Amino acid sequence: MTFAAALVAQFATQGVALFLRSDEASSALIGMLYLAAAPYTLRFLWAPIVDRYPLGGAGRYGRWLIATQAASCLTVAALFMLSPAQTPGLIVAMVAIFMLALGTQQTAIGGLMAAGLRPALFARATSLQGAASATAGMFLGAAVLYLLADIGWWAVIAALLSISVAALFLSMWLSGRADVPRGSEPLPPFLSQFSIFRSFRARQLFVVAFLVDCAILIPYAAKAVLLIDAGFSVSDGALYGIVGGNLLGIVGALGIRPFVERFGGFRVLGGLGLLNIIVILAVLSFGWDQLGETGTVGIILFSNGAVFASFAASRAVALTLCRPGREATEMASFVGIAAVLYLLLAGGGMALLDRVGMASLSLAGVGLACLGVFLCFHWSSKAAEKPA
Repeated sequence: MTFAAALVAQFATQGVALFLRSDEASSALIGMLYLAAAPYTLRFLWAPIVDRYPLGGAGRYGRWLIATQAASCLTVAALFMLSPAQTPGLIVAMVAIFMLALGTQQTAIGGLMAAGLRPALFARATSLQGAASATAGMFLGAAVLYLLADIGWWAVIAALLSISVAALFLSMWLSGRADVPRGSEPLPPFLSQFSIFRSFRARQLFVVAFLVDCAILIPYAAKAVLLIDAGFSVSDGALYGIVGGNLLGIVGALGIRPFVERFGGFRVLGGLGLLNIIVILAVLSFGWDQLGETGTVGIILFSNGAVFASFAASRAVALTLCRPGREATEMASFVGIAAVLYLLLAGGGMALLDRVGMASLSLAGVGLACLGVFLCFHWSSKAAEKPA
């Protein structure tokens, strides 16, 4: 189900951006796509509803998979009536609608993971989840956009709708088999969205996970602009930015697991942040305008791998902080609130890109990442000094 959701979500934020940019949409309009994705990240506001109401049946989350996948199918079908050249604003609005459905679905999946797995499996589960998202992006780029983008927008939408309908039948099959039975835990109150942040460790993790990604977040968000402006077509942009980027995402998500299990999430996040800083400073020393096609593809591939690795590392730690009966609420809160900050930074950066340039935005991101690296190693050393 993570694969199915990521396929549509990555089309919304990456594939749509390629189509819009090829029709000469501004960077600011493309940046609005990240703001339109806010319902995906704001799911923590209604996450207690998913924990409290199982939509009937003996399980807690299974029927939420069916309902949200059906809503996703309907909104993808509605894109048949829209055109990137004639109705770009309406397409952005439609993105917001199906990101609402997909975000709610991810809340239910997070609850299933936290409630149905042993803590020893959390690092493996989040790595596989990141790999599933990356695999979906590769499939989107290679089997959908690269083959069908030159035929037209509607051919791509038809393929996405077929996949979404197949995922609907899959959700019906999975809902009874993978669901978690309702237990005797107290129901989370409706204003419990921030309960995970009562843990000081959760607050620390939230801060550092956001800061260490700041150095590469703008290049990651601007991949459609960078690729089209470098002279690539929509199909080529899909091949390099989505297929190649998600291939590196799989490497990052799966490759980071043994490091998290051996060194701990905080030290791993600090190491990732330091690597991000070194790479962006190297790019700045050459200049963004001098990257050319090869350099542009290289920095996009690196940013994808780094983002997915950070995703897997931070979520593995966050899963250990969830309390019984509130798994969906607390995971959605942690992931959603962090993602709101990511989207605001990405959307704001894209809005400023044409005015201040990539170099200035990247330098600001490096400064924030330096703070994150310092806090990672400082807090991890303090934790090691405390007696068990």
